Amino acid sequence: MSKHFDLPLTIDPEHELRFVGPFNRPVVTIMTLRNNSSLPLVFKIKTTAPKRYCVRPNIGKIMPFRTTQVEICLQPFIYDQQEKNKHKFMVQSVLAPVDADLNDLNKLWKELEPEQLMDAKLKCVFEMPSSEANAESTSGGGASGVGSGSAGGGSVGANTSSASAEALENKPQLSGEDKLVVPQMQPPIPADTAEYVESLTGEINSLRETNRELRKEVLQLKDQITRYRSSPAVKQVNEPYAPVLAEKQIPVFYIAIAIAAAIFSLLLGKFFL
Repeated sequence: MSKHFDLPLTIDPEHELRFVGPFNRPVVTIMTLRNNSSLPLVFKIKTTAPKRYCVRPNIGKIMPFRTTQVEICLQPFIYDQQEKNKHKFMVQSVLAPVDADLNDLNKLWKELEPEQLMDAKLKCVFEMPSSEANAESTSGGGASGVGSGSAGGGSVGANTSSASAEALENKPQLSGEDKLVVPQMQPPIPADTAEYVESLTGEINSLRETNRELRKEVLQLKDQITRYRSSPAVKQVNEPYAPVLAEKQIPVFYIAIAIAAAIFSLLLGKFFL
């Protein structure tokens, strides 16, 4: 045990992160990190599947001879036993320089050289419990989680220092599909996923109904505008002006000529008579 604590950082569990189903809800596992040195230690956690996990914190510091816990939450998904799981986590750590600013860890991490980092890789294991284990988890799920964590701690103590040193010195060789990315510290999806999805579906349906009503109103307005423009009572913009009084003055003019002709004929008759 004393040889094991000669390493700057110890991880519990050391090699595997176990997630026990059912996986239709968020599943949380705890990773414990311990700083065994007399200097502050800075760590950062990466994963090959950042969209599937939520890690809190994904970067942090550990004061000398202190311990911190990292919460890793697996988001709900459809579990298939035939599907081969290739998810991996990597814990990178470094002893902070004496003059380092520990208030801005992201800036400090960017200034570090890759050769200064110590790496440790863990793989993810998914387990679907039996009917008995499922019944026990509903009555006392918290106790089982603590038990598994303590069992992982015992296995860490049983390993030799040479094997642990090799895991920290040799960086894991990752293929293109195993690219490690720092997961976001986003809140997990609510446990009542079905109710959440149902509420979103109701909102989408109401928005679609509102959209249909607005389309109907737009069509009605277009129809009214078309009928208004095609109506003969409406005067067009370029139509020439034709006064109405001119149409009424034409018969008056003819009446005046007829009266003048009658008067002229009466005068002419009196003159000849």
